[in-house]
Amino acid sequence: MEHAVNGELLQTARPTEKELEFVKSKANRLSKNTSGYWEADFGDGITLIYVPAGSFTMGNNALSEKVVKESEPASPEHRVSLDHYWISKTPITIGQFRKFVEDTKYVTDVEQKGSEGPFIYDFPSSGFLPKKGYYWDNAFKDVIKKYPEITVNDQHPVNCVSWNDAIAYTRWLKSRTGLKFTLPTEAEWEYAARGSDGRIYPWGNEAPDGKKANYADDTFDKYFPGTEQSIVDKGTNDGYAITSPVGVFPEGKSPIGALDMAGNVTEWVYDSFYKYENKPMKNPISLKDNNIRMMKAGFWAGSAGRSGAVPDELVFGHNIRSDARQGDDQNSADDHLGFRIAISYVRRDR
Repeated sequence: MEHAVNGELLQTARPTEKELEFVKSKANRLSKNTSGYWEADFGDGITLIYVPAGSFTMGNNALSEKVVKESEPASPEHRVSLDHYWISKTPITIGQFRKFVEDTKYVTDVEQKGSEGPFIYDFPSSGFLPKKGYYWDNAFKDVIKKYPEITVNDQHPVNCVSWNDAIAYTRWLKSRTGLKFTLPTEAEWEYAARGSDGRIYPWGNEAPDGKKANYADDTFDKYFPGTEQSIVDKGTNDGYAITSPVGVFPEGKSPIGALDMAGNVTEWVYDSFYKYENKPMKNPISLKDNNIRMMKAGFWAGSAGRSGAVPDELVFGHNIRSDARQGDDQNSADDHLGFRIAISYVRRDR
């Protein structure tokens, strides 16, 4: 199994005051959010939150090896220290990705000749299958045709994008701003989601209640009954059958004020797959180009991830816990897979 290494910084970490001053010179505005963290507004709805250097416990020892049945193991717990970085307040939206495509004429992996297409919800099979002719701007055309009351707009998170597509987007932003835009590492993502107090979800340890996240609940079950790999939280209603506009669940915010870090869409992170080890790490990162890249957050058809539930929400399908992790080929794409961005000074290979 591949293991993470302690990441090297591209430069000596700036003191917080210097870092804020530097990013402020590139952003439209710098201000503190309601959680007390600095946010940089870059326009077009792109806002990044400053995450000061810190430490946390990554993973969860309560998750036994049986959890790997449908996903990569999120144990053993290990102590992680991170230098400062920035992470976007919400996932990248359809509208934000559209501006990138219009500016660069970029063609995503699933639009390339020879692609089998992204994994899309298929009504006849009540599951997700690869289907050609679907991409970031029309992933839910079958759903909308069948149920016109369900809508998608440019404020919804982009999906049907591969890891390669997400990296291309960050390179575009980097070229426009001169800032080190990239994807967050898995550790950077998880720290931004759960903070330093070991919480299960971004908002704490309480199970979702329909007001904090978009996942498999009664609304989802109404339109997609009997869906393969989905465990429905009966009696809960978040109001969305598929994706929701980013930021509509403020009660689900993380300790730093980041939104949609549970549910809505699963999110690509930078790392290739690696097996956790029970030892302290500093800026952990896995750089092996083995075509398996990691993902976090769960999605609109994912389970609540409650311990002790029947059927087991930690074993079957995906869940929206902050410690949950999955992996897939870096050119793969789904109607439930998107990304958020970061500014990070840990050395990457692309």
